[in-house]
Amino acid sequence: MIVSVFGASGRTGHAFIASATDAGISLRLHYRAKPSETVPTSSTVVVGSLNDPTAVREVLRGADAAVVLFGPHNDARVPFCAAATKKIIAALHTQSQGRLLVVTGAMTGGMPANVSLFMRLMRKIVQRSAHDGMVEDRNEQERLVRNSTLSGWTLVKPPRLTDDPATDAVDVGPALSVGMRSRISRASLANALVREIQEPRFAQQAVYAANR
Repeated sequence: MIVSVFGASGRTGHAFIASATDAGISLRLHYRAKPSETVPTSSTVVVGSLNDPTAVREVLRGADAAVVLFGPHNDARVPFCAAATKKIIAALHTQSQGRLLVVTGAMTGGMPANVSLFMRLMRKIVQRSAHDGMVEDRNEQERLVRNSTLSGWTLVKPPRLTDDPATDAVDVGPALSVGMRSRISRASLANALVREIQEPRFAQQAVYAANR
């Protein structure tokens, strides 16, 4: 199996690379610049701009699935998630690929009943304090994925991310209750993503993921 990874340079990207490699998955990794870290020998590195459709298509070439793991940009004032995700979706359509997993956040997009009241209040605070356009950028990213018409998109919405070790005590689902005390380690999230790639359960759904 081959999986394309966008957002490979972040901490969640590093965790996913480790988990996927351990599972025997070959990776095509996108970097905006030549990576300073060592990557697995089974991985292919593609360096290029997310604004370059040719580079995006090269990352996706031959892949069975794509994973988008965007975190904070070096310039946190510049929203980029929605625009980059739009280009990835367009390239997937061009190459007749349909499996896309996008990690956003529990406070992104709609606020269903399983999201606690306190978390809803916190989102309002975040919206007021965030840099211009950042919250809207993430919301638009989710909207693009939901409306993509891809046959196998999945939005994965973790609460607070930690750097704790991986654990099997993880729940994933569209109705999973999440609150301000909910959290998941990046390693556990990475393992959950690998499981969803290998055995899809949540195609065309948005799911929450948290440690028990």
